[in-house]
Amino acid sequence: MKKVIGITGSIGSGKSYAINEFKKICGEKEIQATFLDIDDIRRKILEKENIDREYLNQKIYNDKKAMEEYKKYINPKIRKYLNEQINKNDGVIFIEWALLLEDDLYDIVDSIIIVCCPKEIQIKRLENGDLGKEEVTKRINLQLTNKQKIEKAKNLKKEFFIIDTSSNPKKREYEEILKKEGLYE
Repeated sequence: MKKVIGITGSIGSGKSYAINEFKKICGEKEIQATFLDIDDIRRKILEKENIDREYLNQKIYNDKKAMEEYKKYINPKIRKYLNEQINKNDGVIFIEWALLLEDDLYDIVDSIIIVCCPKEIQIKRLENGDLGKEEVTKRINLQLTNKQKIEKAKNLKKEFFIIDTSSNPKKREYEEILKKEGLYE
């Protein structure tokens, strides 16, 4: 059975942690799974086309019009790549995509997992990294809020799940989602 699950959440919400939990469970339960990270795919596309990511990021995160132009350029390339991967892989395909709902490309997925936590936790997780508190806050503010993501998911008439990472969810919570997805008993 082929199933495509989108995992989304704002920067610093815990998406990568959630993906790692799903990888462990799929390995333990011998669930055939493919994991795709849109950030990695985007990086590869930009590298292949010799586009300076640092310069691009500086531009798109400071100019709304530049961000819109960038999305018009990159999103069709991402969609094409994803469709190729979905067609050639069987089993469950997890797509880690921070902007799945913002980019309006959710038609690619069968269901959505929203990973969330309070904004203060997101900032705390990331403020000492490469971006710094001010840049992290700016990027969070460019994305839909947790409430907006949930509302949008409700309106899509797709199955969706919420993982709140502020309380360090237990493995059982991740397993329950996979069971509800029909991936194992």
